Amino acid sequence: MKKAHEFDLNSPEIMEYPYDFYKAIHRDNARAVEVQGVGHWIGRMDDIKEITKNTSIFSNSYFSEGGPLPTGVSGKPLEKDVKEIFDSGPKVVNALWTTDPPKHTLHRKLVNKAFTGKWVRSMEPKIRDIANGLIDSFIDEGKTDFIKDYAVYVPMIVIAEALGMSREDAKQFKHWSDDILSGNLDVLDHRARLRVAKSFVEANNHFEATIDERRKCPADDLITSLATAEVEGKSLDTSEVLPIVNTLMLAGNETTTNLIGNAMKLLFEYPEAMYDISHDYNLIPGFIDEVMRFEAPVQCLYRVVTEDTEIGDVKISKDSSIMLGWGTAGRDPKYFDNPDIFDIYRSNSSQNVGFGFGPHICVGLGLAKAEAKIAFETLFDRLKDIELDKNSDLSHIPTFATRGYKKLNLQFKNNN
Repeated sequence: MKKAHEFDLNSPEIMEYPYDFYKAIHRDNARAVEVQGVGHWIGRMDDIKEITKNTSIFSNSYFSEGGPLPTGVSGKPLEKDVKEIFDSGPKVVNALWTTDPPKHTLHRKLVNKAFTGKWVRSMEPKIRDIANGLIDSFIDEGKTDFIKDYAVYVPMIVIAEALGMSREDAKQFKHWSDDILSGNLDVLDHRARLRVAKSFVEANNHFEATIDERRKCPADDLITSLATAEVEGKSLDTSEVLPIVNTLMLAGNETTTNLIGNAMKLLFEYPEAMYDISHDYNLIPGFIDEVMRFEAPVQCLYRVVTEDTEIGDVKISKDSSIMLGWGTAGRDPKYFDNPDIFDIYRSNSSQNVGFGFGPHICVGLGLAKAEAKIAFETLFDRLKDIELDKNSDLSHIPTFATRGYKKLNLQFKNNN
């Protein structure tokens, strides 16, 4: 039986199925497992909760004063041509998710003023309209790539419109989002860095122009809220607003796509859950919580260590990176009985940390849950006899930081 330290998280096989690695972490009580070239993986729920609260030693401000540039997580110096692309774009500084208290507290208050429960509830009719419109586009075919045609576009259109982009611009928005997310979470080679830098600058050029326009002519969207709001008598300048917009673009898009896609695939693995939630929509919130525990769309996020420290008996040196394994914590047997069993009736699924924990818990978690809930309500309203095409490729996007399917080919009948 392999020990936790014997797994190579960078290998395609472990990226595709990391759960034996997670089991080994809990079996061995392994508090910090080195991932070659990246940092140490932290998987126990107790350790994750303690670390997220200790922002003085385990900092979210892991970018230099040059700002949060998506250069990959290898730590290698920027190539000259990549640096030139980044330098050509608008200035960005550390803000929100790449800061620690007290600056983070100020930024969080500002963003919370935009992401209120009232605002999320006001978005529900629009989410339902978007979901129905997407189903209209493929319902007569009797089949669809669920990821490409539905799971991608429900959250993407919602957050794109909220950030001042039109539905027609959604594909461009998706392209930027995918590249920038990869630059924040993955190991990149030179070619990938060039691609990511180009998308980052293009996105920020667009949003900088939108921010300037909203300050002159306010609109009913998140960009206006961020560009004009004040907290404690302070407002943000554009270099601070831009990275916050980027954070909302990523958190409100790719991660929710993976949540919806992972949830759909689990329903085929557990057909009794499919039957139950399709006949009782009140079960969907608990179902979403269990998906977040069992197969979190974001498997880890990073922290940087500000001084030499120890986690258990593992010494971790200053400036090293650690990865907080949200997905591993969801399988922690100390917190969840029979953690490798998917159970929509689990009484404590809401204790998952799939949306993070502590000061940096996902600001858009209410919106993500609403999108996923409405996505499945609308799906079951409109479709019946939904089946997975057994010949489809069910491989995951090759990364250990996020977890989502490349595609899910479905067949169905019209429920109308």
